[in-house]
Amino acid sequence: MRSLRRKLMLGISFLVLIFMLLFVVVPYLIAGPPTPLFHVRNHDTEVHELRVEIYDLENNSVLDKTYELSAGEDIYQAKSFRFRVPGFEIVDYTFKFTLDNMSTETYQTNIQPWNTVEVELYSEYAEGHPLSIGEITV
Repeated sequence: MRSLRRKLMLGISFLVLIFMLLFVVVPYLIAGPPTPLFHVRNHDTEVHELRVEIYDLENNSVLDKTYELSAGEDIYQAKSFRFRVPGFEIVDYTFKFTLDNMSTETYQTNIQPWNTVEVELYSEYAEGHPLSIGEITV
């Protein structure tokens, strides 16, 4: 009886290992490491303050951080564990970007291990077009 139970537990452990390899390890081998949560690039010649807020579907805050970007500076935000595992969460998140406490843009997306929200700050700030927001998927 114990031998049968031990074989059953070994079989279940083996199946769990195979599933982990198929759904976690193999995608990492094919696509590489997860990309950043977001990437911001300041193309302007001025220093800007950018507040980044991320909310889930229930409007719970996932991130609220303010960055000061010098001219030509890039910043990246790494993904937390829950966004690094394929299929762990499949819900939309709202990104809210506020530039210099004056201009606010939002972007909604489903966060996966290999997609990154790209934000570009441009010198047309005075002309009303300071932010360009998009998404890159590997």
